[in-house]
Amino acid sequence: MKFAKFWIFAALALLIFSWSAWGQEKTNREVNIHKNVKLIQSAIPADTPEDVIQEYNNFLPILEESLKENTSAQSDECALTIRVTAAVKEIGAAKTKRPLASLTAFRKNSKQEFLGSFLLYSYISSGPVNKEETTNFLKKQILGPVACPKEE
Repeated sequence: MKFAKFWIFAALALLIFSWSAWGQEKTNREVNIHKNVKLIQSAIPADTPEDVIQEYNNFLPILEESLKENTSAQSDECALTIRVTAAVKEIGAAKTKRPLASLTAFRKNSKQEFLGSFLLYSYISSGPVNKEETTNFLKKQILGPVACPKEE
């Protein structure tokens, strides 16, 4: 009787563990920007509107190019990983849906993550964001705070 309870408990624990593993975020693509600098593009959620997906996909090459220009190869101790995920943000009383990129950056062996949400709609040009706006966002919200400390 004791062994039967043990096997039931073990099977239940295995089922719960595998269920939580299914909920993990899926990765679409990993891009090596420089040595030890990586961009991970997460899969787009299934309920995302088609126009938002289009704007997000148009933004990804701008993000990659901006990262290549504003980062350099890193040492093994300062390896940088940036994860980008598509999202939708409703703006104002009219609940206008705008595309959003959520970025998470972290260094190897660091206990901190740096988060940033970037609205992919420019109110300056009334259209998609450009490279300059993307670079400004990256420098202020992601690359500045996540900078590797200088060794002395």
